[in-house]
Amino acid sequence: MRDKIIEYEHHGGVVSVREDLKGRHWAHCLCSRCAIFKKGDENPCEISRSAFAVCVKYNVTLPMWECPDFVEKEKGE
Repeated sequence: MRDKIIEYEHHGGVVSVREDLKGRHWAHCLCSRCAIFKKGDENPCEISRSAFAVCVKYNVTLPMWECPDFVEKEKGE
């Protein structure tokens, strides 16, 4: 059986996603565990800023699976 595809509003437009994966990209994204990454306008990471700009421009979601600049956060950060 194929996974169900649903539609929802994201970045101001309607997108399609596998229902079982909706909202789960952050759990798999290296940025969520990176000491360099900061949410919002204060983010110093050029790679994640560029990737997010692509996400907004094309209304897609891209988890970061690999990164040359990754620095793991200390426990509790």
